[in-house]
Amino acid sequence: MTDRHHQRRLILDNSLTELERLNEMLEQFNKEWQLSDTLVLQLNLVLEELFTNAVCYGYEDDSKQQIDFIFLLRDDEVQITMCDNGRPFDPTAPDDPDLKEPLSDKQIGGLGIFLARQYTDTLDYRREGNKNIVTLTKKI
Repeated sequence: MTDRHHQRRLILDNSLTELERLNEMLEQFNKEWQLSDTLVLQLNLVLEELFTNAVCYGYEDDSKQQIDFIFLLRDDEVQITMCDNGRPFDPTAPDDPDLKEPLSDKQIGGLGIFLARQYTDTLDYRREGNKNIVTLTKKI
């Protein structure tokens, strides 16, 4: 494989209407970086889940905030860092849902974060000051 390193940044408002811009950016990476459709689909699901959680549950009020993404392509992996200043939330902390439990007995929530962890090779969280920083990697 040839040596390749590319980085892009995307800053979104904390609004679900910004999901379209996030999807467009991933499609652009798919073309520019020659990623597989499966990889892009998985990354899209993960980022939509993380972004939606930040927008819907991360802020005390409806004030305009920004969520920052840094996309880094290395030789054999994509690394994505998402940073927001919402309430602390560690996506690595929740227990995995019981997939054998009947659907009627399941509590709402938790499945998206579970899938995000399944579709990434690493998913790390740290809190720095008032910032949530989530870094994920996915092998190409």
